[in-house]
Amino acid sequence: MGDLMGFRPTALSAFGFGVNWEFTKSDRVIAQKVLDFLTDKRVLTVGHVRPQVEATACLASAAECRAQLSSYLNQLEKPGGDLRTWLRAMREGFTDLIEAGGPGGERFGPGSDSRFNDALAQLRNRIQQQADEVSDRYKLTGLSLPDHEGRPTGF
Repeated sequence: MGDLMGFRPTALSAFGFGVNWEFTKSDRVIAQKVLDFLTDKRVLTVGHVRPQVEATACLASAAECRAQLSSYLNQLEKPGGDLRTWLRAMREGFTDLIEAGGPGGERFGPGSDSRFNDALAQLRNRIQQQADEVSDRYKLTGLSLPDHEGRPTGF
């Protein structure tokens, strides 16, 4: 039995004309929650050219995003689908940032401003691309991440 407007019938009775319903989350609802969640994450919202001293906070933010995306993936009922693919790609982006930082973030230690900012720019590009796909597909307001190609505007 398929979903009908966010509800899935779980049982039918022949003579009692009864139907039991179970509420299900649609992919669109989950997509909106993902975009809302990512909107204010430090690792995505800090501008370009961040000092290395912010690396620890950004890595913690990336770890939180990775865990939350896993939670959203667990809420998807379809085994395949575009949203699952996009959320996996986002989660992989956060994982790549964490891996780039090395154990305990040591590769983003003192003197690593350029390496740290390059990794942030790669993450933002990847997340922005996936978020654009999600927002286009589900007709949602997308993410508008800070300028990650150069210095922030207004400076």
